[in-house]
Amino acid sequence: MTHRACLRLCWLLASITSCAAEPLESVVGRLTAPPVVTAQAGFAARLLVPPGQLYDPLVMLPVGQFMWLNDDGGEEDEKGSRLLRVDANGGIGVLADIGKLLPTVGYDIAPAGFGAYGGQIFSLAQPKVAMEGALLNHIIQRIEPARDYATSVFCTLPAAGPKKIAGFGLDARFGPPGSPFANRLFVITIYNDAIYQVTPDGQCTPFVVFDGKRYSAPTLLTFAADGQSMLVSVSEGEFDITSTRLQRGAIVRVSPAGKIAEAPLFSGVGRPMGMDFAPPGFGTYGGELFFAEVGLWQVPVPMTQALQADGKIYRLTAAGAAVLVASGFHNPIGVRFFNGRLWVSDINGDFIAGKRELPDGFLVELQAH
Repeated sequence: MTHRACLRLCWLLASITSCAAEPLESVVGRLTAPPVVTAQAGFAARLLVPPGQLYDPLVMLPVGQFMWLNDDGGEEDEKGSRLLRVDANGGIGVLADIGKLLPTVGYDIAPAGFGAYGGQIFSLAQPKVAMEGALLNHIIQRIEPARDYATSVFCTLPAAGPKKIAGFGLDARFGPPGSPFANRLFVITIYNDAIYQVTPDGQCTPFVVFDGKRYSAPTLLTFAADGQSMLVSVSEGEFDITSTRLQRGAIVRVSPAGKIAEAPLFSGVGRPMGMDFAPPGFGTYGGELFFAEVGLWQVPVPMTQALQADGKIYRLTAAGAAVLVASGFHNPIGVRFFNGRLWVSDINGDFIAGKRELPDGFLVELQAH
């Protein structure tokens, strides 16, 4: 039995004790119940992968006829996470199972211009499992698909900023080919408000560190369609994951030299997360930026009650207005277009600060009419 399975069993036994008046199956059933996602006019929502199979579905990456996905669930010794592939009908296949990878958060496939490593996977990972590993300087893990997903440490992120520790990582993305960001891997560590850049010579260096006052806690990134700026979702002011009030968030632009633009692309109540630009043919919305917003994290996570369904998906018009696309999510993280449709990954309550230890994550597909 894996360490994660042992934790889950302990949680279930605790539930029996604390909820003796309610059958255990009822508690688990409530926490893994399918979400009710409501799409606005012009869109349709489909539950692609319901709760019960995924723990923390994080970063998605379209690869050929599949969407790759890292599921941060399960532990074996100091290894954790699975790298999965999901087909257009929600069928799940395993690329790298538990026991292969260090706890993986963000990842991407190296382009041909990244030295001798083109086609290999580079991931941002914790050096150890669980909360201890989340609060250590993260590492860049090199993964070789041709060698049964063999792994090695490419570099360790150095301390940076006032908070120093490069912990609580989330996203990783190579710059677009041919752009000023090309042939660099960019990774985000939330704890010290930092984005790092990784180069083929094995160097990991700070790219930009937010001041933690005006902007803090970067989470996910993408690149503008013209490749001339990086877009990053951040909190406005000091981020507090335990807050019981909605905090303000923003999407900011960062230059290839690491300079933050004075005016944000978006600013408003709520916490933006994953972002992606709609392709041509996605209804009348081609070229618009779609992004997730989590609402309240609800930390500490309620152990026997469902989270608030306050997560939403928005689109950003050319005039800069955020327009609601769909609601009813819990904690939506990833947003990626695939085969002309928008996929959303929702970690629900199992994330590392949540400690729920149940496969309550899910994937939703949105289609434009």
